[in-house]
Amino acid sequence: MRHCRPLEEGALALIGSDGIVQSELARLLGISSSKCSRIVCSLERKGLVKRSKTTFRGRRTYLVRRNLSQRRLIDSYLAELYVLFLVSSSRNTKNRRRSS
Repeated sequence: MRHCRPLEEGALALIGSDGIVQSELARLLGISSSKCSRIVCSLERKGLVKRSKTTFRGRRTYLVRRNLSQRRLIDSYLAELYVLFLVSSSRNTKNRRRSS
């Protein structure tokens, strides 16, 4: 899998198996709708997500879903990121204990 930027990783983690409306994804990530659009376009170019037009709360938007053909790869990638986070968190805790 091509390397993803942190916001792309966050978006992949939030999309889940049922998908998410792009405007809601932007809200959860705390970014503008235009920035979210660029992130989703990047993920779409990488073949990680697919989006389809939909209406949400009376407004046109996109429903973003993980690409099912890439599901195992995405899940594996996210699991690897989680393990790296845990290892990093554990090291930081040990370093704080030593400096106390």
